[in-house]
Amino acid sequence: MSEQENIKIAQSFFQDWNDHALGRNDHLLADDYTVYAPGSPGPQNKEQARAYNQGFLDAFPDSRFEITLTIAHGDYVVTHWTISGTHTGALRTPSGGAIPPTSKKATVTGSTTVEIKNGKAVRGWTFWDMAGLLIQLGLMPPM
Repeated sequence: MSEQENIKIAQSFFQDWNDHALGRNDHLLADDYTVYAPGSPGPQNKEQARAYNQGFLDAFPDSRFEITLTIAHGDYVVTHWTISGTHTGALRTPSGGAIPPTSKKATVTGSTTVEIKNGKAVRGWTFWDMAGLLIQLGLMPPM
């Protein structure tokens, strides 16, 4: 696949979030898709990744991604992004608890790298400012 086709695949997942349609493009994930993300106890398969994302979308239902930079190189697409939203739902924690809604607005930056082979995402790595989110929600003192 061309780098431009890979970019479309990588960016489709951000549009799914913005449209509240998680899972719409699951056909673009390989059966053995693996993703690594902060706050996760380990690598996630596609079902676990969707549940992880749904937890954040439930906690920040008005959240929207803005893609600020995309770089493609061969099978890899790196997307730098900003997401903003209001914490109006319970935010699930890795230990199984939940952070009650704070009604505070938050903006977080991060990046996602996706490896795409034969038109399907096979691996993903997401890095984002979790400490910054907790500070904005008033759950952690400023550093």
